[in-house]
Amino acid sequence: MPATADADLDPQAALQSLSAEWGFRVDPGQTASLLQFAELLIRWNQSINLTGARSPGAVVAEHYPDAYALAKRLDSPARLVDVGSGGGLPALPLALLRPGLVIRLCEPIAKKAAFLRTAIRELRLGDRVALETSRGEELADELADGIAERFDVATSRATFAPAVWLALGRRLVRPGGRVFVLTVPGTTIEGAAEIYGDRKRALIEVLIETP
Repeated sequence: MPATADADLDPQAALQSLSAEWGFRVDPGQTASLLQFAELLIRWNQSINLTGARSPGAVVAEHYPDAYALAKRLDSPARLVDVGSGGGLPALPLALLRPGLVIRLCEPIAKKAAFLRTAIRELRLGDRVALETSRGEELADELADGIAERFDVATSRATFAPAVWLALGRRLVRPGGRVFVLTVPGTTIEGAAEIYGDRKRALIEVLIETP
């Protein structure tokens, strides 16, 4: 579905269209939760800047494609870290699409962290989604010191330049793990690429083979 800021866009129709486009079946419970998150995001966006979208339908059409692109690649249980989680995109829709994922969100900005705590609670994701109120670099330092176990997957959106994110992502995942770069077509990073969103977006998967 083309990106749109149309406030009249029906979010449920947008979600059905997106699921059909990706060939991804969502059950009624997932559908309700995905729509609930979009509505919650827009309510909070009236007070703090979380997204440029101005309606739940626009959230679905403009921002959920990233979650679907990731969900297509993450069909097995995994431990995932999302750095610079902000308004929870794409990590929280991804958590709803893939119940086998255990996710840690990293967001140091207090207002955004407050939103993420609320979303985790209202979506009933507390059993497998946790919030880290620190920067990704700080978490990577902890992992290097052996304080915590490295992750299977690392994601980040609109926080770092692609090459900078890849360097940080390498520090966050285990050998054999994967770093996903959400970027635009033509980005010069080697990896398995998915082009989507009217060919304006790219998801690049990089396998981390060495420590």
